[in-house]
Amino acid sequence: MEKALTEFKAKEFLKNYGISITRERLATSKKDALVFANKIGYPVVLKVVSPDILHKTEADSVAVGICSDKELGEVYDKLLRNAKRYKKSARIDGISVQETLRGTELIIGSSQDPQFGPTIAFGLGGILVEVLKDVSFRIIPITKLDAMEMVQEIKGYEVLKGVRGRKPANITAIVDVLLKVSKLIEENPDIKELDINPLFVNDKRAVAADARIILK
Repeated sequence: MEKALTEFKAKEFLKNYGISITRERLATSKKDALVFANKIGYPVVLKVVSPDILHKTEADSVAVGICSDKELGEVYDKLLRNAKRYKKSARIDGISVQETLRGTELIIGSSQDPQFGPTIAFGLGGILVEVLKDVSFRIIPITKLDAMEMVQEIKGYEVLKGVRGRKPANITAIVDVLLKVSKLIEENPDIKELDINPLFVNDKRAVAADARIILK
């Protein structure tokens, strides 16, 4: 039977492999959320954490750009209501309070191919992955050369090189994440699917803002 990890647990998995994740805390009360938000610093992102809700946007259980204690208090209650409305029986672990990131959104994913086994994919992330379908693929394990070629193969590479005055993305950091994901999948054959979307990259670093792991 398949088992999906919550985003919070999936990102802890990534962290164990040296992949940078957002600064975040799991709040189990509104008071906790307010304390964490002030420690992290506004604006923050709030997300319902539930093993029964994989697609948080469909459940309207994500809010970005929260800029004050008052707004956070209102949104906290709203997200919980939305989650229960989406799935009444959903188990709610809490609400994740996360830092707001800036940069280009990328996706790194892995799935099991019936013929070739575990594969890894890379492309522009966020909503662009569905619209542009600009993705490169390799069979795991990959080398550093494979990872670099994956980055350079997508049409969006021009964006990563820097356009309209934007600084070039840190390609070395992207390659590093690709290699670490390859190693993670290779060492954990019980993982059926993995998605990091988005992976925010700027000129300094690459950070996983959301993650999904499904076990066999």
